[in-house]
Amino acid sequence: MQALADFIDLERYPLDRLDSPAGCALVEDCRQMMSEGAICALEGFLRPTVVRSLADEVSKLENIMRQVDFLATPYGWLKNSGFPEGHPRSRLYRRHCGVLTADQLNPVGLCTRLFNFAQLTEFVRQLLGYETLFNSACPNISVRLNIMRAGDEFGWHYDTNDGAISFILQNAEQGGAFEYAPLIRSETDENYDRVDRIFSGSESPLVAEASAGTFMLFMGRRSLHRVAPVGQTARSRQTLLFSYDQKPGMVFPEKIRNRMLKSSPEPFLGQ
Repeated sequence: MQALADFIDLERYPLDRLDSPAGCALVEDCRQMMSEGAICALEGFLRPTVVRSLADEVSKLENIMRQVDFLATPYGWLKNSGFPEGHPRSRLYRRHCGVLTADQLNPVGLCTRLFNFAQLTEFVRQLLGYETLFNSACPNISVRLNIMRAGDEFGWHYDTNDGAISFILQNAEQGGAFEYAPLIRSETDENYDRVDRIFSGSESPLVAEASAGTFMLFMGRRSLHRVAPVGQTARSRQTLLFSYDQKPGMVFPEKIRNRMLKSSPEPFLGQ
């Protein structure tokens, strides 16, 4: 599998001709989805044959994945001291899952090949409306996989930027739903009352139903989200994540990388 068409259904999603009427319509439809609901989910984006091959590639590496298990604030980029107990900024949620990072992947394997397609990067750039976009150069987190088995979860949080790109390779048999509250915070209003209702369960989040092979772009900086606990399953939940930046050569800070490279139970309390 070498060509873009081996990976992506270009008849439905013409990444090879984004300047055509069909390509322009695809970009416009995706932008509309994001503006209305903070998420662009494209079912059947990856061809079924490559989904199976990607999942098989990842499954063969699960024996070397690193385990992360720690409590973290949903507001990891902020200073969170001084807030009363029970306030959203004082809450801690568990992050417990397996992780495979770029340094553990085959550099010419399928996961890396998909990341390196220039047409995919250009598609993401157009969806985000950026003037430039580059693949992350981080040796660890440019490409990574979250591997979740029974009992794993990735608690409530916001991302540090908008435009998280992921591919569902394999779903667990029970649990592991992606739950989210779209665009719940703005640049001027953290909307703590509503966030607290989500945390307490008095308001239900939305659930993104995504089958294997789905491309997802999520506006996670303004949308609260989590992966709910995984139930009993013989099959792991596999999610492939790609990182980009508007400037070339981006490498994640050591503090962020170490959370995936070095097992530590120390809570992550933010800045």
